[in-house]
Amino acid sequence: MKATLILLLVACTMAVVYGDLVCGTNYCKSNPCTSPVASKSCHTPAVYRANHAGKCACCPACVTFLNEGAACKTYSKELGETPSAICKEPMKCLKGVCVKFTPRK
Repeated sequence: MKATLILLLVACTMAVVYGDLVCGTNYCKSNPCTSPVASKSCHTPAVYRANHAGKCACCPACVTFLNEGAACKTYSKELGETPSAICKEPMKCLKGVCVKFTPRK
């Protein structure tokens, strides 16, 4: 049991480090967006977000915000997955549904 917990801790640490290694603090400066989206190209109900699309969310995109109870999907910015719709803050996508999320203080 102790070995399993240690292995789990190591795996979680590696995942966090991997995300930082992939995107890092200067990734977007070093890899500028090659196909930017104009802010005026977003149609209601979508809104313009400057840093949302592409690998590490370096590019702009038009995004629709989902209400509580709406179906959603989680994405990986490190892999360049870009959701066109996300849960309104402070909601989170848990088990495929937008739910209220209150951060711990």
